[in-house]
Amino acid sequence: MSKNISNECPVCSHEGIHIRSFSKKNIMSELEDYFAEKPPDKIEIIDYEIQQCKNCSLEYAFPLEAGSQSFYQWVTTRAGYYPETRWEWFAVIEQINKRERQNSISILDVGCGGGNFLEIAKKLSNTRIVGLDTTPDSIEQCQARGFEVYCETIESFFNKFPSESFNYVLSFHCLEHISQPKQFIASMLSVLKPMGSIFISTPYSPMSVESDWFDILNHPPHHLLRLSKKSYEELAHQLGCEIKFYMPPANSVMARTINNFSLSKFGKNQTVSKLRLLQELIKNPTLFLKIFFGQLMRNRVNGSIAADIVLVELKLSSKLV
Repeated sequence: MSKNISNECPVCSHEGIHIRSFSKKNIMSELEDYFAEKPPDKIEIIDYEIQQCKNCSLEYAFPLEAGSQSFYQWVTTRAGYYPETRWEWFAVIEQINKRERQNSISILDVGCGGGNFLEIAKKLSNTRIVGLDTTPDSIEQCQARGFEVYCETIESFFNKFPSESFNYVLSFHCLEHISQPKQFIASMLSVLKPMGSIFISTPYSPMSVESDWFDILNHPPHHLLRLSKKSYEELAHQLGCEIKFYMPPANSVMARTINNFSLSKFGKNQTVSKLRLLQELIKNPTLFLKIFFGQLMRNRVNGSIAADIVLVELKLSSKLV
């Protein structure tokens, strides 16, 4: 992807409103708090701002410049960075199983990493599964597991293999890292078979912790975009797609309140006993109630309380197929 230095919304090109600023010093301090480990001084990090689009509510970094190679080399080697499993992997498999039965299908996983989803998907019958990633180490891991993978972006893959097309094109937790979301999804559409589906998962913004605790990994240089229901709907509109939202069940209001209270008082890296948490709650009942009532107002998607993860399905509008 080319660098985008415009402060216009990368989804709908409307004007953005300044939300906050992050200096390199702020970012390094937040990373140290998050991982309980000081990042190396050699990491290349720039100053950022957060803009919010007046039209579609997308929050995006300015400049829209991805984290440096040195940043990602460090952050991706922190313990727990890569999850062993994700809810959305199984949600996608469930949708494919419901629809395809005995049909022969093909799947393209864009940003496949070390192949954990590919390992699950290989159990699907009559299915060709292809992975793309731009990290050589990830490609080597996938090849060692016997998967068909290519060290390519979606754009370079299409240019190299223009006759390839797939029933399902997937991308898990990549879109929020990308400066040009429309172009990225348009490239996914270019390799999609007629009547096929794109599935994309990202964090859902606002996350349930946001009003009470700051998550640096959901901000630049790690995440360039923070996507809400409204911004996803605008993205689908811009691309001439129909959209459907899927989410896991949200945690209960009390579980969210306790989690946020603990994060606000103790941070992410402390193990807090129930007794210590109760003692802090007795000292700060007003804060606990404030968080509780804030969680009661959590927005809804598909009629249910929004979770912190969203899986969206995009299909070209039937009028365009």
